[in-house]
Amino acid sequence: MASEGTATGACDDPPHPIQSVFHRMAYQVLARKYRPQRFSDVAGQDHVTRTLLNALSQGRVAHGYIFSGHRGIGKTTIARILAMALNCRTEIGSTGVGSAQRPTPEPCGVCDSCTEIRAGNAVDVIEIDAATNRGIDEMRELRDAARYRPARDKYKIYILDEAHQITDAAFNAMLKTLEEPPEHVVFMMATTQPEDIPQTIRSRCQHFSFHAVKLDDILAQLREIAGKEDIAAEDAALALLAEAGDGSMRDALSIMDQAIASAPVEDGKPKLDAEQIRELMGTVPNTVFERLLESIGEGQTAVVIDELNRLLNAGNSPSQMARQFVRYLRNVLMARIAGENSELLQISPDERARAARSAVLFSEEDLTRFLQVMLRTFDELNYRQEQRFHLELGLIKLVHLERLLPVEDLLSKMGSSQPTRSSSTAAPRSGSSEGQTARATAAPRTPEPVKPAYSPFEADRNRKITSEAASSEATSTTSTPPAGVAETPAPRALTPLETAARAVEATAIKAPVVGVAERAEETTAGALALATEPAVDVEAASLDRIRDAVGAALEREGHNTAAVLLGAGKWRDKGETVEVEVGMGKKMLSLTMNPEAEKISREALRAIGVTRKLVVLAGEGGNGGESASGGPRLASKQQTAAVGSIQAKALENPLVRQAQELFQAEVRSVLDLREKK
Repeated sequence: MASEGTATGACDDPPHPIQSVFHRMAYQVLARKYRPQRFSDVAGQDHVTRTLLNALSQGRVAHGYIFSGHRGIGKTTIARILAMALNCRTEIGSTGVGSAQRPTPEPCGVCDSCTEIRAGNAVDVIEIDAATNRGIDEMRELRDAARYRPARDKYKIYILDEAHQITDAAFNAMLKTLEEPPEHVVFMMATTQPEDIPQTIRSRCQHFSFHAVKLDDILAQLREIAGKEDIAAEDAALALLAEAGDGSMRDALSIMDQAIASAPVEDGKPKLDAEQIRELMGTVPNTVFERLLESIGEGQTAVVIDELNRLLNAGNSPSQMARQFVRYLRNVLMARIAGENSELLQISPDERARAARSAVLFSEEDLTRFLQVMLRTFDELNYRQEQRFHLELGLIKLVHLERLLPVEDLLSKMGSSQPTRSSSTAAPRSGSSEGQTARATAAPRTPEPVKPAYSPFEADRNRKITSEAASSEATSTTSTPPAGVAETPAPRALTPLETAARAVEATAIKAPVVGVAERAEETTAGALALATEPAVDVEAASLDRIRDAVGAALEREGHNTAAVLLGAGKWRDKGETVEVEVGMGKKMLSLTMNPEAEKISREALRAIGVTRKLVVLAGEGGNGGESASGGPRLASKQQTAAVGSIQAKALENPLVRQAQELFQAEVRSVLDLREKK
């Protein structure tokens, strides 16, 4: 009796504190508590559940399945549901045993098999963590155990989670078993990297690719769970949780669990609000990024840096802010491309409207460049020490990027406004005009050299080809202007980009640096016969006239680089030849004065009645265009250049004026490259 009394007293003792802790820790997280138990409960994978239900109803069950996709989207869950449906002890159908519990191929959920599989202690359903059981020895044990029939249920089912971790040797060990398994065995493999599974394994299984869960499906599930858990949650807060899930239902539920634990309690209920969730996740509202883009669009660098400084001083991580800004820029770009209501935007309606407001501020090209810069900045933040400096530099780049123009647009605008020589500026001789016109109209065009597949000057070149007939009449402008008529402006200087493009176009035909003296005179016939040319005094054609005629012809045919180069060279009269020494090396000279440019020069000389040969030599050059007598070639221009500064001469250039109008810029410094040795 004493022992009984002692035992009774022991039972009346209060529970140990550790036991109370264990009882309180029996909480089950939301992702496990609300794991789907039927195919119809799975969100966002209708293409998988529909196929499996049809296979069950038709009795077309495969012996191997591969479930692949993003994390937390239901791969293992569907494998368990399929195992319950295969081993469910309740028959399917409108008549017969168990029809009330299982009218469809869905598992009944109440039989012993379904209950055991749901609890994870079914004998005939073996779940294997392939990340730790990945070797050949484990696969040999699996192969040997698969030969035995199930203990009670219809199928022996193996669920291999993270199957891509299995080694190649282990896959080869189970290859024969997977190809011709016993009729009672079904393999199910879940993986996030299906490409790592050998093709020999994939070809023997049915492969189902799972989709990322849409934001609306995640939001509906979170709203339903909040109601079941008696939690007061704002729609904005649930939307933030759904966006943070990034297509994963499990991630969204895990963050919701954390948010509920940190939420304040009002009237006995945890209350979730957006501000509290942002603070929990360490994020900032997207209104900040909307203000940043507005300041970037207005070119206010100081406002952008001040806003960033305020956020960083508040304790926000530069890497986290860069990640958020990249996501926001991506959404803005998608809103610009596909519209506010596109399925590409997996965000809440309020965020869709915000992205659409930011999208109208910029073009698609600007947003693409913004996203590229921020992606590079975010990548640099992962391995840089001074993250703040790199983030500030990235935002400053965005401010300056909006000032850029596409090269094609800039060059087309400059080309359309380039001054052209008018036929009214010169009065050609009546005797030579008819012969020149006849030769220009009858002369066959030289075949164009092979050009690159793409050139930013294509639009300008097409425009010149279409106006070929008009340019043939402009050959009369090369004659000597009468007294009292102003000289036509000198050819404009090319930008480095145009010079490089012209050099690339001529690389297909590389000729030695020779002039007319090193190539035999071309023979002509018919309308081009030299007999039809008017007799002109050779000595009467001065070097200035020859220079003007050759430069105008080269500029008219699109060889602006060659025209500028010859105009700045040293011209010398050598009797039967005219030598031009230019400030350019032999290799670049061969690209600039290519065969087409030399032919244009010869035709220009014949047009003004000059039979002397033109020889272009590589050398110092660049004397600013002195005449044969050593005096200035154009008195008015040389006098202006002497009186004014280099900057004044640059401001008079039409190309500089056009650039100032386009960019609303000012000229701060000028480099006179012509004087460089």
